[in-house]
Amino acid sequence: MMVAPVPINEKERLAKVAEWCVMHQQHSGELAALVDMARSFFAVPVCLVSIVGECQQWFSAKAGLDLQATPRDVSFCAHTILQAQPLEVLDATCDPRFADNPLVTGEPGIRYYCGAPLLVENRIAIGSFCIIDTVPRPPLDQAQRTMLMAFGEMAMQIIAGMRRNNFHDQATGLFNRLKLECDVAAGLERGQPLTLLAVDIMSAEALSGIIRSLGYNFAHDLTLQAKARIASQLDNGLCLYKISPTRFAVLLEDAENVLPLCQRIVAALQAPAQCHQIPVLLDAGIGIAPISPQGEDRNSLEWMRRAVAAADTARRTAGRHAWYQPEVDAAQRRAFMLLASLSRALHSDDELSLHLQPRIELPSGRCRSAEALLRWQHPVLGEVSPAEFIPLAEKTALMANLSLWVMRAVLRILGCTRGLDFSVSFNVTARDLESAGFMDALLHALQEQAVEPQRVQLELTESVLIEQPEEVQQQLLRARQAGIVIAIDDFGTGYSNWAYLTQIPASIVKLDKSLVHRASSGGREALLVQSLAGLANELGYRVAAEGIETAEQLVRVCAWGCVEAQGYFIARPMPAAAFRAWFDDTQLAGSVA
Repeated sequence: MMVAPVPINEKERLAKVAEWCVMHQQHSGELAALVDMARSFFAVPVCLVSIVGECQQWFSAKAGLDLQATPRDVSFCAHTILQAQPLEVLDATCDPRFADNPLVTGEPGIRYYCGAPLLVENRIAIGSFCIIDTVPRPPLDQAQRTMLMAFGEMAMQIIAGMRRNNFHDQATGLFNRLKLECDVAAGLERGQPLTLLAVDIMSAEALSGIIRSLGYNFAHDLTLQAKARIASQLDNGLCLYKISPTRFAVLLEDAENVLPLCQRIVAALQAPAQCHQIPVLLDAGIGIAPISPQGEDRNSLEWMRRAVAAADTARRTAGRHAWYQPEVDAAQRRAFMLLASLSRALHSDDELSLHLQPRIELPSGRCRSAEALLRWQHPVLGEVSPAEFIPLAEKTALMANLSLWVMRAVLRILGCTRGLDFSVSFNVTARDLESAGFMDALLHALQEQAVEPQRVQLELTESVLIEQPEEVQQQLLRARQAGIVIAIDDFGTGYSNWAYLTQIPASIVKLDKSLVHRASSGGREALLVQSLAGLANELGYRVAAEGIETAEQLVRVCAWGCVEAQGYFIARPMPAAAFRAWFDDTQLAGSVA
């Protein structure tokens, strides 16, 4: 058996194969009908549209054959692509190139073969349109040969139509993500290092807001304006791709020109886009990621994920363009993993838990309440700080489920400590109070478990009133009327607006630990904190101080008029069972100090 020699333009040919026959193409009814027609016209048992790849040939359409593909070294079509005219083999058993070919000596028992090359741009053969018989046949006459070539041309027209559908973004007319994947694959096949620019014109949330407010047509026209601005900055030969609703891409072989190009694109996108007489500021970011012919880039889309991650980072930088940074990406991937794991943890019995940190009365030192603090023991990552996972959860729908989990865990603790004189506080977010759902669940659970409402304290910051003040205020009033205690947490940071305080039916104000620590130096800081505590007292609030770490701080906040204190000097957060033992011991002793 003679293996077909490799064409001298094999790299270019394989690039065309990748471009025109991406992912071996989906099934085409038109191609299937065409091979059936050809099989009938030539009265042969087998007709194929064969694409010759690097190591195999596969069949984009076939009639009369069960095989989906064969190795390239036994392919008749691998010989056909070496010429511009049809290759005809009248009896394969008599042809030294094919006599001992397993497709001849075994199934399907090829005797006659004639294939017309499938030509791209009339010069590069990517495969053949071939007819096959299991008995020898006389040669085709000129009319038959012409007809076979016509079938091949029709097959290429169908493949070209599939290519257009596969490779073009209908909304913008640009090449799409599939075409980008194909072009990257072709470049890597040539051993060419590449650089990808992911140009993100705005966040997905911003686009969603535009669609909600101004409609799809507005968003479409805005995208076309961004496309035109980006395209105007591209050098000849560079291709622009549309790879997501908010994202374009540019693929470069010469990395030396990356930064100047990024700077031009950023400058082009900075001016407001006038769309339907409405000026819109884009929020662009360009991620830059190298693509290597070695490693995982050849067999995965990791290169695209890296560019997209860098684009998200770039939007938060001054220059609006950023190279992919593994350490930044690792943090983003960890965040994603935590969110994915948190959903599972909510249904696990041994990952999430509550620790309780005591809060004492001043000046008696007796414990009357504790703050519930969420802890997460991840099965792989170990202990994950709430300072890490709660801000992530607050950006997703998981936060509502997390708040419900904490609420139910607090009520279980209170249900197991009936008759003891202490309450438990836990934090609620603005999202928890934007509708009646959370408060309905809390009030129902209190009644169902027969827990005294006054043993529950809700801690919240003034910021909960920012977005939907009326609904939030209504839910807080429901809580207050039921007997639940409301505390304003982290007072002295963020907004700290007395006008907000008058709208929140709270009875406790908790001075943030940063205020307590800053006031330790004395002077104006101490006077300011003392004044805040005094004013809160005059307005009828119980003032609690957080972050007490020394005896001096405890004495100072007591002198300011604070009636409660919490911090490591008093006690660290502890599991519920340990808190119960600690509480019993301090009650017997009479006070913490």
